[in-house]
Amino acid sequence: VQWTLKTEDKPKDKPKTPARPSGYTAKRFLNDPALAVQEAIDGLLLTNPKLARLDGYPDIKVVVRADWDKGKVALVSGGGAGHEPMHAGFVGQGMLTAAVSGETFASPSIDAVLSAILQVTGPAGCLVVIKNYTGDRLNFTLAAQRARTEFGLKVETVITQDDVATSAKRGIAGTLLVHKAAGAAAEAGKSLSEVRAVAQKVIDTSASMGVSFSSVTRLKKDTVARGKMELGLGIHGEAGARVEPTAPVKEIVDTLLGEILKCDRVTGASELCVLVNNLGSVPPLEMSIVVKELMASEHAGKVKLLVGPAPMCTSLDMNGISLSLVALDSDLSALLTAPTAAPAWPGAAPAQAAPAVLPGPQLDTVTDTPSDDPAVAKALEAVCKALAAAEKELNTLDGKVGDADCGSTMATAAKRVSETQGSMPLSDPAATLAALSRLTGKSMGGSSGVLLSIMFGAMGEELKA
Repeated sequence: VQWTLKTEDKPKDKPKTPARPSGYTAKRFLNDPALAVQEAIDGLLLTNPKLARLDGYPDIKVVVRADWDKGKVALVSGGGAGHEPMHAGFVGQGMLTAAVSGETFASPSIDAVLSAILQVTGPAGCLVVIKNYTGDRLNFTLAAQRARTEFGLKVETVITQDDVATSAKRGIAGTLLVHKAAGAAAEAGKSLSEVRAVAQKVIDTSASMGVSFSSVTRLKKDTVARGKMELGLGIHGEAGARVEPTAPVKEIVDTLLGEILKCDRVTGASELCVLVNNLGSVPPLEMSIVVKELMASEHAGKVKLLVGPAPMCTSLDMNGISLSLVALDSDLSALLTAPTAAPAWPGAAPAQAAPAVLPGPQLDTVTDTPSDDPAVAKALEAVCKALAAAEKELNTLDGKVGDADCGSTMATAAKRVSETQGSMPLSDPAATLAALSRLTGKSMGGSSGVLLSIMFGAMGEELKA
Protein backbone atom coordinates (compact mmCIF):
# COMPACT_ATOMS: atom_id res chain seq x y z
CA VAL A 1 0.00 0.00 0.00
CA GLN A 2 1.30 3.38 -0.93
CA TRP A 3 0.59 6.32 1.26
CA THR A 4 0.56 9.81 -0.15
CA LEU A 5 0.75 12.87 2.06
CA LYS A 6 -1.18 15.91 1.05
CA THR A 7 0.70 19.16 1.19
CA GLU A 8 -1.17 20.28 4.25
CA ASP A 9 -0.33 17.01 6.01
CA LYS A 10 3.41 17.27 5.56
CA PRO A 11 5.35 18.14 8.68
CA LYS A 12 6.36 21.80 8.63
CA ASP A 13 10.01 22.74 9.02
CA LYS A 14 10.82 24.50 12.26
CA PRO A 15 11.81 28.12 11.71
CA LYS A 16 15.55 28.45 11.68
CA THR A 17 17.27 30.65 14.22
CA PRO A 18 19.34 33.24 12.35
CA ALA A 19 23.02 32.47 12.59
CA ARG A 20 24.84 34.82 14.90
CA PRO A 21 27.55 36.87 13.25
CA SER A 22 31.11 35.67 13.66
CA GLY A 23 32.66 37.24 16.75
CA TYR A 24 29.35 37.74 18.52
CA THR A 25 29.80 37.80 22.30
CA ALA A 26 26.88 37.54 24.68
CA LYS A 27 28.43 40.00 27.16
CA ARG A 28 28.50 42.91 24.72
CA PHE A 29 25.57 44.97 23.48
CA LEU A 30 26.24 44.27 19.81
CA ASN A 31 24.50 42.85 16.80
CA ASP A 32 27.21 42.28 14.21
CA PRO A 33 30.65 43.47 15.40
CA ALA A 34 31.45 44.43 11.79
CA LEU A 35 28.59 46.95 11.88
CA ALA A 36 29.17 48.27 15.40
CA VAL A 37 30.72 51.61 14.45
CA GLN A 38 28.05 52.40 11.85
CA GLU A 39 25.23 51.48 14.22
CA ALA A 40 26.79 53.54 17.03
CA ILE A 41 27.02 56.60 14.78
CA ASP A 42 23.39 56.21 13.74
CA GLY A 43 22.38 55.92 17.40
CA LEU A 44 24.16 59.19 18.16
CA LEU A 45 22.42 60.95 15.28
CA LEU A 46 19.00 59.71 16.40
CA THR A 47 19.37 61.65 19.64
CA ASN A 48 20.98 64.77 18.14
CA PRO A 49 18.95 66.39 15.36
CA LYS A 50 21.65 69.02 14.74
CA LEU A 51 24.03 66.28 13.55
CA ALA A 52 24.03 64.31 10.29
CA ARG A 53 26.29 61.87 8.48
CA LEU A 54 27.53 61.61 4.93
CA ASP A 55 26.04 58.91 2.73
CA GLY A 56 29.03 56.64 2.37
CA TYR A 57 28.76 53.59 4.63
CA PRO A 58 30.73 51.43 5.19
CA ASP A 59 33.85 53.21 3.91
CA ILE A 60 32.91 56.80 4.71
CA LYS A 61 31.88 57.37 8.31
CA VAL A 62 31.68 61.14 8.73
CA VAL A 63 29.48 63.07 11.19
CA VAL A 64 28.86 66.73 10.34
CA ARG A 65 26.90 69.67 11.67
CA ALA A 66 23.50 69.63 10.01
CA ASP A 67 23.25 73.41 10.45
CA TRP A 68 26.62 74.27 8.88
CA ASP A 69 26.65 76.97 6.17
CA LYS A 70 30.41 77.21 5.44
CA GLY A 71 30.41 80.79 6.60
CA LYS A 72 33.27 80.41 9.07
CA VAL A 73 36.45 78.38 9.52
CA ALA A 74 35.62 74.67 9.68
CA LEU A 75 37.21 72.34 12.21
CA VAL A 76 37.74 68.66 11.29
CA SER A 77 39.17 65.89 13.45
CA GLY A 78 38.74 62.17 13.94
CA GLY A 79 40.44 58.83 14.30
CA GLY A 80 39.64 55.25 15.12
CA ALA A 81 36.41 54.32 16.88
CA GLY A 82 36.39 52.95 20.43
CA HIS A 83 37.08 56.32 22.07
CA GLU A 84 33.48 57.52 22.18
CA PRO A 85 32.18 60.12 22.67
CA MET A 86 35.34 61.38 20.97
CA HIS A 87 35.16 62.41 18.18
CA ALA A 88 31.58 62.58 16.90
CA GLY A 89 30.18 63.59 20.29
CA PHE A 90 32.11 66.85 20.04
CA VAL A 91 30.63 67.94 16.72
CA GLY A 92 28.47 71.01 17.19
CA GLN A 93 28.44 74.77 17.13
CA GLY A 94 31.49 76.00 19.01
CA MET A 95 33.54 72.82 18.58
CA LEU A 96 34.06 70.44 15.65
CA THR A 97 32.36 70.93 12.31
CA ALA A 98 32.98 67.33 11.24
CA ALA A 99 34.37 64.14 12.77
CA VAL A 100 35.76 61.25 10.75
CA SER A 101 35.64 57.74 12.20
CA GLY A 102 37.58 54.65 11.26
CA GLU A 103 36.89 51.18 12.56
CA THR A 104 37.76 50.37 16.18
CA PHE A 105 41.25 51.69 16.92
CA ALA A 106 41.96 52.07 13.18
CA SER A 107 42.49 55.38 11.43
CA PRO A 108 39.92 56.40 8.80
CA SER A 109 40.98 56.29 5.15
CA ILE A 110 42.29 59.20 3.10
CA ASP A 111 39.03 59.34 1.16
CA ALA A 112 36.95 59.44 4.35
CA VAL A 113 38.96 62.39 5.69
CA LEU A 114 38.92 64.14 2.31
CA SER A 115 35.13 63.72 2.12
CA ALA A 116 34.78 65.48 5.47
CA ILE A 117 37.05 68.35 4.43
CA LEU A 118 35.27 68.87 1.12
CA GLN A 119 31.84 68.73 2.78
CA VAL A 120 32.46 71.49 5.32
CA THR A 121 35.15 73.78 3.90
CA GLY A 122 34.11 77.17 2.54
CA PRO A 123 36.00 80.33 1.65
CA ALA A 124 37.18 80.81 5.27
CA GLY A 125 39.10 77.51 5.15
CA CYS A 126 39.46 74.47 7.37
CA LEU A 127 41.69 73.43 10.26
CA VAL A 128 42.35 69.69 10.60
CA VAL A 129 43.29 68.51 14.10
CA ILE A 130 45.35 65.31 13.99
CA LYS A 131 46.34 63.09 16.92
CA ASN A 132 49.94 61.89 16.90
CA TYR A 133 49.53 58.32 15.66
CA THR A 134 51.11 57.00 12.46
CA GLY A 135 47.82 56.10 10.75
CA ASP A 136 46.15 59.37 11.66
CA ARG A 137 49.13 61.47 10.60
CA LEU A 138 49.38 59.76 7.23
CA ASN A 139 45.69 59.67 6.32
CA PHE A 140 44.70 63.10 7.61
CA THR A 141 47.81 64.85 6.29
CA LEU A 142 47.49 63.35 2.82
CA ALA A 143 43.79 64.19 2.72
CA ALA A 144 44.55 67.81 3.66
CA GLN A 145 47.23 67.94 0.97
CA ARG A 146 44.80 66.66 -1.67
CA ALA A 147 42.19 69.17 -0.57
CA ARG A 148 44.73 71.94 -1.15
CA THR A 149 46.29 70.74 -4.41
CA GLU A 150 43.35 69.09 -6.18
CA PHE A 151 40.46 71.21 -4.95
CA GLY A 152 42.12 74.53 -4.19
CA LEU A 153 40.88 74.71 -0.60
CA LYS A 154 42.50 76.60 2.27
CA VAL A 155 43.40 73.81 4.71
CA GLU A 156 45.80 73.89 7.66
CA THR A 157 46.76 71.12 10.07
CA VAL A 158 47.96 70.77 13.67
CA ILE A 159 49.11 67.66 15.50
CA THR A 160 48.27 67.00 19.16
CA GLN A 161 50.81 65.19 21.33
CA ASP A 162 49.76 65.84 24.92
CA ASP A 163 50.62 62.42 26.42
CA VAL A 164 53.78 62.77 28.51
CA ALA A 165 53.98 59.12 29.60
CA THR A 166 56.42 58.00 26.92
CA SER A 167 58.61 59.38 24.15
CA ALA A 168 55.82 58.48 21.66
CA LYS A 169 54.06 61.78 22.52
CA ARG A 170 50.64 60.40 21.69
CA GLY A 171 47.56 62.54 21.27
CA ILE A 172 44.99 61.66 23.94
CA ALA A 173 42.28 63.48 25.94
CA GLY A 174 44.09 66.82 25.84
CA THR A 175 43.09 66.92 22.17
CA LEU A 176 39.60 67.89 23.35
CA LEU A 177 40.95 71.12 24.81
CA VAL A 178 42.30 71.92 21.34
CA HIS A 179 38.90 71.16 19.81
CA LYS A 180 37.13 73.40 22.31
CA ALA A 181 39.44 76.40 22.14
CA ALA A 182 39.87 76.33 18.36
CA GLY A 183 36.15 75.69 17.87
CA ALA A 184 35.26 78.68 20.00
CA ALA A 185 37.73 80.85 18.07
CA ALA A 186 36.22 79.73 14.77
CA GLU A 187 32.69 80.38 16.05
CA ALA A 188 33.80 83.89 17.01
CA GLY A 189 34.71 84.55 13.38
CA LYS A 190 38.49 84.33 13.65
CA SER A 191 40.51 83.72 10.48
CA LEU A 192 42.09 80.36 9.63
CA SER A 193 45.54 81.53 10.71
CA GLU A 194 44.11 82.83 13.99
CA VAL A 195 42.21 79.61 14.67
CA ARG A 196 45.33 77.58 13.92
CA ALA A 197 47.34 79.80 16.28
CA VAL A 198 44.83 79.14 19.08
CA ALA A 199 45.02 75.40 18.48
CA GLN A 200 48.81 75.44 18.48
CA LYS A 201 48.87 77.50 21.66
CA VAL A 202 46.84 74.83 23.47
CA ILE A 203 49.09 72.10 22.07
CA ASP A 204 52.18 73.97 23.26
CA THR A 205 50.82 74.53 26.79
CA SER A 206 49.04 71.25 27.59
CA ALA A 207 50.04 67.85 28.91
CA SER A 208 48.23 64.64 29.86
CA MET A 209 48.76 61.29 31.50
CA GLY A 210 46.55 58.36 32.38
CA VAL A 211 46.56 55.36 34.68
CA SER A 212 44.59 52.16 34.39
CA PHE A 213 43.83 49.01 36.36
CA SER A 214 43.09 47.13 33.13
CA SER A 215 43.81 47.16 29.44
CA VAL A 216 41.08 46.99 26.78
CA THR A 217 39.58 43.67 27.86
CA ARG A 218 36.83 43.69 25.21
CA LEU A 219 39.46 43.23 22.52
CA LYS A 220 42.14 41.11 24.11
CA LYS A 221 43.28 39.48 27.32
CA ASP A 222 43.97 41.90 30.14
CA THR A 223 47.65 42.79 30.30
CA VAL A 224 47.55 44.52 33.70
CA ALA A 225 48.01 41.97 36.48
CA ARG A 226 45.72 41.83 39.49
CA GLY A 227 46.83 44.26 42.18
CA LYS A 228 48.75 46.37 39.65
CA MET A 229 48.13 49.57 37.72
CA GLU A 230 49.87 50.86 34.62
CA LEU A 231 50.86 54.51 34.45
CA GLY A 232 50.62 55.94 30.96
CA LEU A 233 48.87 52.96 29.36
CA GLY A 234 47.88 54.09 25.86
CA ILE A 235 44.28 54.48 24.74
CA HIS A 236 44.76 51.57 22.33
CA GLY A 237 46.48 49.44 24.94
CA GLU A 238 50.02 50.58 24.07
CA ALA A 239 52.64 50.11 26.76
CA GLY A 240 52.79 52.83 29.38
CA ALA A 241 55.63 54.29 31.42
CA ARG A 242 55.67 51.76 34.23
CA VAL A 243 53.61 49.31 36.28
CA GLU A 244 53.09 49.90 39.99
CA PRO A 245 51.06 48.31 42.80
CA THR A 246 47.54 49.70 43.09
CA ALA A 247 47.21 52.58 45.54
CA PRO A 248 44.55 54.79 47.15
CA VAL A 249 43.14 57.41 44.80
CA LYS A 250 44.91 60.23 46.68
CA GLU A 251 48.29 58.70 45.84
CA ILE A 252 47.24 58.02 42.25
CA VAL A 253 46.15 61.62 41.68
CA ASP A 254 49.32 62.97 43.31
CA THR A 255 51.44 60.70 41.12
CA LEU A 256 49.68 61.74 37.91
CA LEU A 257 49.96 65.44 38.76
CA GLY A 258 53.60 65.05 39.70
CA GLU A 259 54.43 63.33 36.40
CA ILE A 260 52.43 65.75 34.25
CA LEU A 261 53.86 68.85 35.93
CA LYS A 262 57.39 67.69 35.09
CA CYS A 263 56.57 68.60 31.50
CA ASP A 264 57.93 72.04 30.61
CA ARG A 265 54.71 72.86 28.76
CA VAL A 266 52.88 73.23 32.08
CA THR A 267 55.62 73.40 34.74
CA GLY A 268 55.61 77.16 35.18
CA ALA A 269 51.88 77.70 34.80
CA SER A 270 50.31 79.78 37.56
CA GLU A 271 46.76 78.87 36.55
CA LEU A 272 45.49 75.61 35.09
CA CYS A 273 42.44 74.04 33.52
CA VAL A 274 42.21 70.33 34.32
CA LEU A 275 40.20 67.89 32.22
CA VAL A 276 39.25 64.80 34.26
CA ASN A 277 38.59 61.94 31.86
CA ASN A 278 37.04 58.51 32.44
CA LEU A 279 38.76 55.99 30.17
CA GLY A 280 35.67 53.83 29.98
CA SER A 281 34.46 51.85 32.96
CA VAL A 282 35.25 53.77 36.15
CA PRO A 283 32.00 54.28 38.13
CA PRO A 284 30.83 57.89 38.51
CA LEU A 285 31.19 57.56 42.29
CA GLU A 286 34.92 56.92 41.93
CA MET A 287 35.35 59.68 39.35
CA SER A 288 33.96 62.16 41.87
CA ILE A 289 36.53 60.97 44.43
CA VAL A 290 39.24 61.66 41.84
CA VAL A 291 38.03 65.27 41.64
CA LYS A 292 37.89 65.52 45.43
CA GLU A 293 41.54 64.44 45.69
CA LEU A 294 42.56 66.70 42.81
CA MET A 295 41.16 69.69 44.70
CA ALA A 296 42.81 68.50 47.92
CA SER A 297 46.26 68.15 46.33
CA GLU A 298 49.13 70.56 46.80
CA HIS A 299 48.50 71.88 43.28
CA ALA A 300 44.80 72.66 43.84
CA GLY A 301 45.47 76.39 44.19
CA LYS A 302 46.46 76.56 40.54
CA VAL A 303 43.33 74.81 39.28
CA LYS A 304 40.92 77.49 38.08
CA LEU A 305 38.75 75.52 35.63
CA LEU A 306 37.52 71.92 35.71
CA VAL A 307 36.23 69.93 32.74
CA GLY A 308 34.44 66.76 33.82
CA PRO A 309 34.66 64.30 35.35
CA ALA A 310 33.18 62.49 32.38
CA PRO A 311 33.93 59.84 29.77
CA MET A 312 35.27 61.99 26.94
CA CYS A 313 38.22 60.17 25.38
CA THR A 314 37.63 56.54 26.29
CA SER A 315 39.22 53.24 25.42
CA LEU A 316 36.17 50.99 25.27
CA ASP A 317 35.98 49.37 28.72
CA MET A 318 39.38 50.40 30.11
CA ASN A 319 39.22 50.78 33.90
CA GLY A 320 41.24 53.93 34.19
CA ILE A 321 41.40 57.71 34.21
CA SER A 322 43.47 60.45 32.64
CA LEU A 323 44.18 64.03 33.63
CA SER A 324 44.89 66.73 31.06
CA LEU A 325 46.32 70.08 32.13
CA VAL A 326 46.57 73.28 30.13
CA ALA A 327 48.10 76.58 31.20
CA LEU A 328 45.44 79.26 31.42
CA ASP A 329 45.30 82.92 30.57
CA SER A 330 42.24 85.14 30.22
CA ASP A 331 41.89 84.54 26.48
CA LEU A 332 42.02 80.77 26.77
CA SER A 333 39.65 80.77 29.75
CA ALA A 334 37.11 82.65 27.64
CA LEU A 335 37.44 80.15 24.80
CA LEU A 336 37.12 77.10 27.04
CA THR A 337 34.03 78.48 28.78
CA ALA A 338 32.35 79.75 25.61
CA PRO A 339 29.00 78.09 24.76
CA THR A 340 28.95 75.01 22.55
CA ALA A 341 26.22 72.75 21.20
CA ALA A 342 28.51 69.70 21.11
CA PRO A 343 26.48 67.02 22.94
CA ALA A 344 29.35 65.38 24.83
CA TRP A 345 31.16 68.47 26.11
CA PRO A 346 30.49 68.59 29.89
CA GLY A 347 31.42 72.23 30.27
CA ALA A 348 34.36 74.00 31.86
CA ALA A 349 33.33 75.16 35.32
CA PRO A 350 35.17 77.31 37.87
CA ALA A 351 36.99 75.06 40.32
CA GLN A 352 35.80 75.19 43.93
CA ALA A 353 38.35 75.23 46.73
CA ALA A 354 35.96 73.36 49.05
CA PRO A 355 32.50 71.84 48.82
CA ALA A 356 29.60 74.06 49.81
CA VAL A 357 28.13 72.94 53.14
CA LEU A 358 24.87 74.27 54.60
CA PRO A 359 23.69 73.74 58.19
CA GLY A 360 21.06 71.01 58.29
CA PRO A 361 17.95 70.69 60.47
CA GLN A 362 18.29 69.51 64.07
CA LEU A 363 16.87 65.99 64.25
CA ASP A 364 17.90 64.97 67.79
CA THR A 365 15.24 66.26 70.19
CA VAL A 366 16.28 64.04 73.11
CA THR A 367 19.34 64.67 75.27
CA ASP A 368 20.52 61.63 77.22
CA THR A 369 22.11 61.83 80.66
CA PRO A 370 25.16 59.57 80.60
CA SER A 371 25.26 56.83 83.22
CA ASP A 372 27.24 53.65 83.72
CA ASP A 373 26.42 49.98 84.07
CA PRO A 374 29.52 47.79 83.72
CA ALA A 375 27.53 44.70 82.71
CA VAL A 376 25.65 46.53 79.96
CA ALA A 377 28.83 48.23 78.77
CA LYS A 378 30.61 44.88 78.59
CA ALA A 379 27.75 43.28 76.67
CA LEU A 380 27.55 46.15 74.19
CA GLU A 381 31.29 46.07 73.60
CA ALA A 382 31.22 42.30 73.01
CA VAL A 383 28.40 42.65 70.46
CA CYS A 384 30.23 45.46 68.67
CA LYS A 385 33.46 43.47 68.45
CA ALA A 386 31.61 40.40 67.18
CA LEU A 387 29.84 42.38 64.45
CA ALA A 388 33.07 44.05 63.36
CA ALA A 389 34.84 40.68 63.19
CA ALA A 390 31.99 39.14 61.18
CA GLU A 391 31.88 41.92 58.55
CA LYS A 392 33.43 39.89 55.73
CA GLU A 393 31.45 36.73 56.49
CA LEU A 394 28.15 38.61 56.67
CA ASN A 395 28.90 40.36 53.38
CA THR A 396 29.61 37.00 51.75
CA LEU A 397 26.36 35.51 53.02
CA ASP A 398 24.41 38.58 51.97
CA GLY A 399 26.00 38.39 48.54
CA LYS A 400 24.26 35.08 47.93
CA VAL A 401 20.82 36.68 48.22
CA GLY A 402 21.33 40.44 48.16
CA ASP A 403 23.84 43.22 47.56
CA ALA A 404 26.67 42.00 49.82
CA ASP A 405 26.65 44.96 52.19
CA CYS A 406 25.04 43.59 55.36
CA GLY A 407 28.36 43.06 57.12
CA SER A 408 29.61 46.53 56.25
CA THR A 409 26.35 48.09 57.46
CA MET A 410 26.52 46.19 60.77
CA ALA A 411 30.19 47.05 61.23
CA THR A 412 29.44 50.75 60.71
CA ALA A 413 26.73 50.65 63.37
CA ALA A 414 28.99 48.75 65.75
CA LYS A 415 31.70 51.38 65.34
CA ARG A 416 29.23 54.18 66.09
CA VAL A 417 27.91 52.42 69.20
CA SER A 418 31.47 51.91 70.46
CA GLU A 419 32.28 55.58 69.86
CA THR A 420 29.18 56.91 71.65
CA GLN A 421 28.83 54.31 74.41
CA GLY A 422 30.34 56.64 76.99
CA SER A 423 27.52 59.15 76.51
CA MET A 424 24.68 56.59 76.78
CA PRO A 425 22.36 56.20 79.80
CA LEU A 426 23.51 52.62 80.40
CA SER A 427 21.99 52.36 83.88
CA ASP A 428 18.51 53.00 82.41
CA PRO A 429 17.56 50.04 80.15
CA ALA A 430 14.61 51.80 78.48
CA ALA A 431 16.62 54.95 77.79
CA THR A 432 19.56 52.87 76.49
CA LEU A 433 17.29 51.06 74.02
CA ALA A 434 15.80 54.37 72.90
CA ALA A 435 19.32 55.72 72.35
CA LEU A 436 20.21 52.63 70.29
CA SER A 437 17.04 53.14 68.25
CA ARG A 438 18.03 56.70 67.42
CA LEU A 439 21.63 55.78 66.68
CA THR A 440 20.81 52.90 64.31
CA GLY A 441 18.22 55.03 62.57
CA LYS A 442 20.86 57.68 61.98
CA SER A 443 24.03 55.73 61.20
CA MET A 444 22.72 52.63 59.43
CA GLY A 445 21.21 52.59 55.97
CA GLY A 446 19.37 49.87 54.11
CA SER A 447 16.80 47.56 55.62
CA SER A 448 18.96 46.61 58.60
CA GLY A 449 19.08 50.13 60.00
CA VAL A 450 15.36 50.79 59.96
CA LEU A 451 14.49 47.32 61.26
CA LEU A 452 16.93 47.56 64.17
CA SER A 453 15.73 51.08 64.92
CA ILE A 454 12.14 49.84 65.08
CA MET A 455 13.14 46.86 67.23
CA PHE A 456 15.15 48.86 69.78
CA GLY A 457 12.47 51.54 69.93
CA ALA A 458 9.69 49.02 70.56
CA MET A 459 11.74 47.25 73.25
CA GLY A 460 12.36 50.58 74.98
CA GLU A 461 8.67 51.50 74.93
CA GLU A 462 7.76 48.07 76.32
CA LEU A 463 10.14 48.51 79.23
CA LYS A 464 8.68 51.95 79.96
CA ALA A 465 5.21 50.39 80.11
